[in-house]
Amino acid sequence: MNEWTRLVRTVPPASPVVTLAEARRHLRVFHEDDNAEIEMMVAAATAAIEGPNGIGIALGSQTWRLSLDHFPCEIIAPLGPVISVTSIGYTDSAGDPATVATWRADIDSSPLRIWPARDTSWPAIVCEPGAVKVTFVCGYTDIPVDLKWAILLIVGHFYEHREAVTTDLKAIELPMGVSSILERYRVGRVA
Repeated sequence: MNEWTRLVRTVPPASPVVTLAEARRHLRVFHEDDNAEIEMMVAAATAAIEGPNGIGIALGSQTWRLSLDHFPCEIIAPLGPVISVTSIGYTDSAGDPATVATWRADIDSSPLRIWPARDTSWPAIVCEPGAVKVTFVCGYTDIPVDLKWAILLIVGHFYEHREAVTTDLKAIELPMGVSSILERYRVGRVA
């Protein structure tokens, strides 16, 4: 099991990265008939980009929990950019829930790295799956313009090509600009 399968989003972003008004302006849609579909397209485009199933980043501020079976020397949270570490919980050796009081973290590194407080070690835990839970907030405070543009390009593609299969003689692929934008932000992983 890799670290990507150990992540669960506990609090989604408060608002979409791209607003309905921005998407409609990009699509040059001046009526409200397609609003619900456009909002779903924005959500689908965002989901295709962010999180463990996307390129390994969070766009808007959101909370995630990393589940581990034990304390490694260094905890690595693969999703970023990380804003803060909220808590590190664990099941102690008696089987009771507990939290780590202090730790060290390199918020500036990507991926986030966390260690025990200086001159200490991680506490003893019970041996069971998911004994350690690291909760952290991640996402951009100011979303890069090119990532918003990638979402708009994908929404434009979805809006123009609403069917899974086409009978046209030409093949349609996502705009090349999307790939080059996303590759700059992709978090390395083996899928």
